[in-house]
Amino acid sequence: MTPYTLCLARNEIYARHGRLFDDQNIQEYFDSLPWYEGTVAPEDFDDELLNQIEKTNINKILLLEPNTE
Repeated sequence: MTPYTLCLARNEIYARHGRLFDDQNIQEYFDSLPWYEGTVAPEDFDDELLNQIEKTNINKILLLEPNTE
């Protein structure tokens, strides 16, 4: 998977909970999907909405994504 694909895979977990995104490219990608209904501002999103499997999957994807710092 490319770094961008990994980023989208990770953010899809958040998108399925209605999170909006600061990154315009990511937001446009999810806006193009028929199932996506973004309603929660990034600063208002609570990670407690995620179940343990989702949190584990996010952490696994983060390990595969290149360090962007």
